[in-house]
This record gives sequence, structure tokens and C-alpha cells, in this order.
Amino acid sequence: MEAKLAEFRKSHAPKKPLINWHDIITRLTSIFSFSSKKSSETKQKNEDQEEQEGEESETNWQIIVIKFLVWLTLFVIFIRLEFGAVYFIISLLYIIWSSLSSHRRRRDQLSAYSVFNPNFEKLQGTFSAEDYDRQLRHGGSPFLSS
Repeated sequence: MEAKLAEFRKSHAPKKPLINWHDIITRLTSIFSFSSKKSSETKQKNEDQEEQEGEESETNWQIIVIKFLVWLTLFVIFIRLEFGAVYFIISLLYIIWSSLSSHRRRRDQLSAYSVFNPNFEKLQGTFSAEDYDRQLRHGGSPFLSS
């Protein structure tokens, strides 16, 4: 009797689902979250970041592909609704808006605008009004000092 009971329990045990919907929903909500704040977890040491760099790059590509497929699907739907141009323009405006503050410069990086750099330091290869004036007055390359 005990053997039959054990066999019955084994055959009717709750089975693990093939698709873990909770995990999928959690990942999708984290992909499409619009918060650009960095949590304290991402401010760990450089060693932790180097270890996870390979996984993050693969995950980033997957996220980009999923976002593009969702955008493309919605684009097709809006084309059918004859609002494709409106959807496309709003998408472009959103991309411009989201890319304005998506990343910050590191402290050791120079800005493209010299007024924001310490001692108004210019980037190498920057063409300025002084270089143009030097070319007009003295001729030659702006890299040759007179």
C-alpha cells in the first residue's frame, strides 16, 4: 500500500512549468523601465564590472533586439491604423529626448566644449577661430606654430 501511495504522489506531484511567466514579466518590466537613475548596486567596484562586462554586452544586444521588434510591431499596427507617420515622428522625438541625458562624462574625460573644461583646455584636433585667423594671416597649417 505504501509503495502505491508513493507512486501516486510521484505521478501527481506538481510539475515545473515549461515557461516561467513571473521571470519573463520581471525581465520585460526591467527592460522597458524608463528610469535612468543608477541604483547603488551599479556603483560597485571596477572588478565586479569587469566580470559582468561580457554578460552585460550580450544582454544589452538582446534588449536592443527586443525593443526594436516591439517598436516594429507597433509601427506596423499604426501603419494599418493610418497613423504610421505620427508614430514614426513621436518615436524619433523620444529617441532624441532619451539620448540627451542617458550618460554622463567621467571626471577625467574632456568636454567637446572647451568652456566646460578645466583651464579651457581644448580637445586635440579642435579647429578654433584662432587657428582660422592664423591660417588667414600667416598661411599654412594651424598645427605649425609661428
